[in-house]
Amino acid sequence: MTKQEIENSYRQASQCIDDAEIKDAFSLISSLVAESGRASLNDELERLNMSYTFMLKYLEQGVMDPQRDDILLNLRQSLYLLNDQCYIGLMEPSSPEVFYARRRELANTTLIGIVEEYREELKNLTLMQTVPEQQRDSHAILSRLHQVEELETKLFNRVWSSFPLSSDEANTIKLCISGDILPVHTRCLLVAALFLGLMKFYDETKLLLLLEAYTISDEPLVQLRALTCAMLTLLSHKKRTASSRSIHSRIEALHEMEEFKHDVWSIQVQLARSRNTENIKKRVRNDLIPNIMKVRPDILDKLKDKDSQIVDLSDIEANPEWQQWLDNSGITRKIEEFNAMQIEGSDVFIATFAHLKTFPFFKTLSNWFLPYYPAHSAVVENLGAGKIALAEVIQHAPYLCNSDKYSFCLSLGALPESQRTMMSAQLEEQDAALNEARHAELPDDRRKRVAIINSFVQDLYRFFKLFSRRREFTAVMDNVNLDMTDCLPLSTVTRDAHVLELLGALYFKNAFYEDAIKCFTRLESMEEMTDDHIYQKIGFAYQNAGDYDKALTYYERYELLHEDDAWNVRHIAACHRALGHQEDTLKYYRRAETLTPNNVSLTLTIGHVLLEQNQTNQALQQYFKADLMDNAKHRAWRPIAWCSFLLNDYDRALDYYDRIARDDEPTAQDMLNRGHVLLCKGSTQEAIATYREALRLMDGDSKKFRAAFKGDAMELRRHGVSTVDQALVPDAVCSAKQN
Repeated sequence: MTKQEIENSYRQASQCIDDAEIKDAFSLISSLVAESGRASLNDELERLNMSYTFMLKYLEQGVMDPQRDDILLNLRQSLYLLNDQCYIGLMEPSSPEVFYARRRELANTTLIGIVEEYREELKNLTLMQTVPEQQRDSHAILSRLHQVEELETKLFNRVWSSFPLSSDEANTIKLCISGDILPVHTRCLLVAALFLGLMKFYDETKLLLLLEAYTISDEPLVQLRALTCAMLTLLSHKKRTASSRSIHSRIEALHEMEEFKHDVWSIQVQLARSRNTENIKKRVRNDLIPNIMKVRPDILDKLKDKDSQIVDLSDIEANPEWQQWLDNSGITRKIEEFNAMQIEGSDVFIATFAHLKTFPFFKTLSNWFLPYYPAHSAVVENLGAGKIALAEVIQHAPYLCNSDKYSFCLSLGALPESQRTMMSAQLEEQDAALNEARHAELPDDRRKRVAIINSFVQDLYRFFKLFSRRREFTAVMDNVNLDMTDCLPLSTVTRDAHVLELLGALYFKNAFYEDAIKCFTRLESMEEMTDDHIYQKIGFAYQNAGDYDKALTYYERYELLHEDDAWNVRHIAACHRALGHQEDTLKYYRRAETLTPNNVSLTLTIGHVLLEQNQTNQALQQYFKADLMDNAKHRAWRPIAWCSFLLNDYDRALDYYDRIARDDEPTAQDMLNRGHVLLCKGSTQEAIATYREALRLMDGDSKKFRAAFKGDAMELRRHGVSTVDQALVPDAVCSAKQN
């Protein structure tokens, strides 16, 4: 069989088992077993086939078997395992994938052997570090540290590439995670190794170990990583975990833990938030940073004292004019926006650190999951052995995930010594201020647990998005439906009213309207939900998703309870407008106007509706009404000018377009419309000059101008501009550009 044929048979067999098409699954797996040539796999296939044959025979004979469901469930699990073993056996000898490379590399090693060797090397390192500082051999210590870290990587590789995990291996891992025989960062690596293995091939033993790690570990770092990995596994292998009694019973036991449901909710929210990371990345890269950098030269000029020295930004309050300038320039708002995203847990630094994942450090798979700690060789070598204080400052840096902290250290190591010293001093000064603030706060265990979860989810996101060989792994963070509410083993927790409201608001804010609808409609059916505004939220989500009929249904439900809610009435009007219900549109907008008089925006909207219904005179009166309101700010001038043009009142139209040119910032559309007025009035020469100004405002794009001009062809024809003139005018306008 070719590699492609093996892939196809394997995936088809998996699908057949998913769909309980057992006979077809046997046929497909049989071809894989034959191709593997392994007697042990063939024996297992025959055993399972015999068991299934007897089951069918008993069924045919009408024999009642109360254990039939359990037998079929176990049979399917065994077929999954056999299918995976066949596939691995066929791919392992020659596949270049890192999973198979590690299996070949570690084929003759045992997990317990690596653990014992690692503990011995760790003990030797500890002894070397207990020597008085002046007598230490730093080169020997660093060399030993590298050996220890290589064994950590070897341990990680042995766990993640093992399939299926034996009971002895499972017991060894459990012992390593539960006690204190290994450092915390190594226990975290073991958790990550179990998870990464599950992202290649599902192994219930590994998932049960993750769930157990959450229970037995006394380290929040290990606990919360294990639970996050377990939840992502449940999400990635829904069909295989939904029917597992072992998984369900283990999760049931977790309900007894006080923190469990709060941890699940925090992970749910952060996974949901991670879906918006690419949008945040683009926003930071294309909006926040460019806008700040754009005004940077002005900052340097503005922030100088009378002796032309740059003022320390920390002294900005010394001169109110500087603060006012920063406010007016928009920098303050951008920084506040950036800080708000940080505080709510958004991944704002991925755009900054993405290009810093090319260091050799990140070629090692396990390093993507390594908690940051100051004693790691990458930190020591890049910051210097005497910079432990700086390493600890980075460790306490808020909002940076572990992966980015290592990136930061590696990039510091590449700086000249003078710049590194200056940056170190600044970081230590900032850390002193942060420490003071931390000491002033009351201890908050929940906040610490949320911070651990946020950091780890960001680490995972970077691995699945940036690792050079990421395509060899299930792209779990690409799953646009990172929705734990559909995960059956956890549904009693993940569908809690509290978290559904949080998730709905989060999805809503980030324009994931279908997910918001799912959360809010589930919330609607719960007894705990007594807030009528849920109907408005569902209606607004449907409206933004483009389903105006359903949006109306929910807005009208709310209207039955609160008929004078102006916001609701206005949105009912908008839905009717989108559906082309002219009479209802105007009726509801008029109701909204009664409820909120002197609303410029609403008055203008009614004018637009009247104009759409060809009631031009009435629309014009509405626009005049808006123009007389406070805070109109010229907003009615454009529609007044256009309505005047439609009504052949060219002088008034020109008057308003001239007001726009004089007192506002005219757009290309304004100049195009003014040109139309002049052309229809017979002032062709002046019209062409105005059209050329419109062309200039379109950056000289003649194609764009011609399209815009042609878009008004019917209106120009109605005002007497012939088809011939309409063909000639654009050429006359654009010829000046060509000449």
